[in-house]
Parts: sequence; C-alpha cells; structure tokens
Amino acid sequence: MNKTYIIYVLLFASMFFFVVTNSADRDPQFNRLNKVGELFNSNDLSSNRSSQNELENSILMAAYKVPIENIRNYTSQLSQQFGFNGSILVAKNGKILFEEHVGYKDLRLKNPIESTSTYQLASVSKQFTAAAILLLYQEGKLDLDDFATKYLTDFPYKNIRIRHLLNHTSGLPNYMYAAEKNWKSKTPPDNQAMLNLMDKLKMLPYFKPGDRFDYSNTGYFILASIVSKVSNQSLGDFLDNRFFKPLNLTNTYVHNPNQATKKEELIGFRRYGKSYIAIPFSINDGVVGDKGVYSTASDLFKWNQSLTGHTILKDTILAKAFMPGKTNSGKIVPYGFGFRLKQEPDSELVYHNGVWNGFSTTLRRYKADDITIIILSNNSFNSISGISEKLRELSKEFSKYDPFVSFLENTNIYDINKLKNNLVNFTDIPRAESVAIIEKIANIYNKQNTQFVSHKYSEVSSPNHVNQQYQSLLN
Repeated sequence: MNKTYIIYVLLFASMFFFVVTNSADRDPQFNRLNKVGELFNSNDLSSNRSSQNELENSILMAAYKVPIENIRNYTSQLSQQFGFNGSILVAKNGKILFEEHVGYKDLRLKNPIESTSTYQLASVSKQFTAAAILLLYQEGKLDLDDFATKYLTDFPYKNIRIRHLLNHTSGLPNYMYAAEKNWKSKTPPDNQAMLNLMDKLKMLPYFKPGDRFDYSNTGYFILASIVSKVSNQSLGDFLDNRFFKPLNLTNTYVHNPNQATKKEELIGFRRYGKSYIAIPFSINDGVVGDKGVYSTASDLFKWNQSLTGHTILKDTILAKAFMPGKTNSGKIVPYGFGFRLKQEPDSELVYHNGVWNGFSTTLRRYKADDITIIILSNNSFNSISGISEKLRELSKEFSKYDPFVSFLENTNIYDINKLKNNLVNFTDIPRAESVAIIEKIANIYNKQNTQFVSHKYSEVSSPNHVNQQYQSLLN
C-alpha cells in the first residue's frame, strides 16, 4: 500500500480522535455530530454527502434550539401527567426538528419504545389506499368516476363510483357490524371473504350514493379490493412494490394476521385499574384498506415528504386528493381522498386521525408554514387532538427564527463584521440568544475538519480563533 496514503489515513484518524476526545461541548442535543467522523473511514462520495447533511441538520438544530427545547419541555410532561406512551415527531420545511419516543413497547415488560417500533396506523392507513387508487388512475388503469361494479362484479351495491368511496359519500353499511354478527370462523376474514359475506347478506345501504357525507370504513376496504382486482396483487404487495420499497420505507408494511408477527410490531394496550392489558386481534383485523398499515414516525414523515415532493404521484394527480368532495346537492365535504381538510385561522390543515385496538395516531401538515406533526401511541391514549393543537402552537415559534436561519444559511459564519452588523435586524430574538446561536454554530464548524466545511468558509485563515471574537458582539 502507498505510504503516502497510509499517512493520510492516519492523519485524518488522529484528527478525528482529537476532536471527539477534546470537545468541550457535550450538549446531548448535538451528540449526533460525532457521527460525522464516520467519513474518515470512507472515501465514498455518498458518505461525504451524508456527513455534510448531518452537519447542516445539526446547525439547523442549533438555530432553532429555543423552540425545540420548548417542545421538549412540553412532551416530557406527557407521560407523567397524561399517560402518553408512543412517538412524537415535529418537522418544518422538510426537516425533522424534533423526534422523541416515550414509554414502552410492552407496558407489562417495560421495554423501551425505539425509533424502529411499528404502530398500527388505524385510519391514517386510508391515505395509502387512496394513493394506490390515484397511481392506478395516473397509469390509466381506472377512472375515478367508474362504478365499483366494473371491477367487483359480485358487489351488490350499484351506482357507487370510486369517487364516492374516496369521499365517504357512498352510503355503504358498516362491514364491521356484519363480521361481528355473522362471521363464524376463528380465522378473520380477508377482503375477499368480507366481499363474499356482504354479497350474501345484502345489507341495505344507508342512503343513495352521493347524497351526503358519512365516514365509511367499508368504502376504503372496497377501494383496497379494487386495487387488488386491477393490479392482481394484494393491497400489501401493491403498496410494498409501488410505494414502500421505492421510497425506502423500510419499516412500513400492511399487516397480515395469517403471517408471523414482525419483531418490531407493537401491540395495543388498554388501561385496567392500575395496570395495562394487551388488546388481542379482533375478527376485523383481516380486512385492510381502511386500516392495517404499520409504520414508524420517521417512515411516515418520509411518506408525507414523498407526497409534497411528488416523488411518485404527479402534482396534478395528487392535487385531487386535497380537493374537498361534494354531495349531489353541491354541499362541500371536508374530506379529500384519504385526507381530512380543515381551514385553520392561520393555515390550511391536511390531516387524518386513527383509532384502533389501543392505537391512536395522527399525521398533520399545516400548509402555510410547512409544519408536519406526527403522533403515534399504543396505549389507548385519547388526547391526540389536544396534544396536536398544543404542538402546533409551540411550533409557531419556529417562524420567528426563520429569517435568522435564512441569514445564517447565506452568511459566512466567520465574517464577524457582517454578523455583528446584521444582528440588529433580528429584533424578535434577544441579542444574547442570537450570539449564543452563532457561537454554537461556530463551535460545530470548529469541531470538524475543513473537509466538512462548505466552500464559502474554506478561505478562513484561523477559524479556531473565531470564538474569541464573538465576545465583542455582546458589547
């Protein structure tokens, strides 16, 4: 091996060791900076890019430190005061700024929830079913105004269009009641078996298709059955092949009660006295489309980003999912395709909640300031909406820091005079706090080899002396 190459590797290794062992800043919030050092073990360009992203994210966390700490202070109370057990994620502008996992996988064994623990998404699953329909529509394999009977020939309900199913205006009766009263086997029915049962029972519809809005789990299991018929795959296989794998959602899947439970799959719990009891799978757990997708907070965020970024579904196609439906009389329905739609005082809210067998979930995106909130719980927690609203209020504080963050992203962090002259422009942030943020970011850069510093900072002659100069900013 070339001696020069060996010396080069040893030099970088020793520099990294010195940074890790001599760093005076041990704030836990920035511990992941140490991961950047992994670059020294690789010459791969993708590793360089990954490490640079880690660095940029850490700087972002430093800039938003105060609102992040406010969120953390709030969530730290949730378990003790309100009994929350689960995962919480808050993101802005496509960046995760807060992610925390509170409590236990199994409340009887007290084993901690992890980032890879998967939750039953309950009705948050509906947006995946709607996306599958829209993908088939995008590919010209069905039309949203087609009748369901075009694909499900034994379906006993006529004149119900795919659009009716998506908007919850179909008038279909509740399949869950039918299963609970009429299903005799111990094995839960799958979608096809439930279709057969509904054909046999011929339960009366609630109203004429399109007459009014009535939230319907039945409609979404019918949509999943149409996906299976058109694609010749189960909903789980279709979503896995067309969405989960392409988007690298490694911890997302459709539950199958006939297969072994996955290692990271959580079970739902219900409070019983001073303890918790596990909620067993029910007769309706075999039917999917209205529920049945399992995922993590981070995977669900990646999914949300794929929608806003039009990774798979074109913008013109996805726009249909965010348009409110209409009844036959023209009344507006506050539901798109798999998403509830609500106009908040300060932002349009696109969201969905879910409740099923001990799981409580929500995925919310506030469009005006691009805030995403994800909450997943497995202990029958009944205050998801309240927590979401509080997190929304706390996340508004991010906007106060947005101009400062933009300034930092476009300013040489070592240009002391420019920083000093411009700090007066950020009157919403206390001067001492602004200086503290700049010092934190300078420390972050100083910890890294110049290989990690973007080109606009590389001309700095003595960056390690910069912190001494920052003290003058307070004067």
